[in-house]
Amino acid sequence: MKGFIITGLSSLVLGSFFTPVNANEIVAVNSTLQQNQISYLSPINLVSHGRGGTFSEQGIPSHVGFSLAIKSGKVNAESLVQAAVEAGRLSSGTLNNSTYLSNVQFELSQVDND
Repeated sequence: MKGFIITGLSSLVLGSFFTPVNANEIVAVNSTLQQNQISYLSPINLVSHGRGGTFSEQGIPSHVGFSLAIKSGKVNAESLVQAAVEAGRLSSGTLNNSTYLSNVQFELSQVDND
């Protein structure tokens, strides 16, 4: 009986050291993870997503409208990258990456050649 009481008290004391995680802490951790998990799209994949309509909610037209928007200057590298940033597909720092923007512009120039 004495051993049972000591075991019970030990469990109680140890249990207080391992308190459950607060739900707010879980949400904060999940939010941080989601912010850090922005995917990388290669320039050719970015243009492909643009053509396919992935960024239609950000104002980028799809399919034939995509080609026409490129020709008219409505869609360019900066506007497509901005749409991808707003959609959470690229980090905002990509807007300052001149090499990436140049590569996107090249891929956009190839759309009419397909």
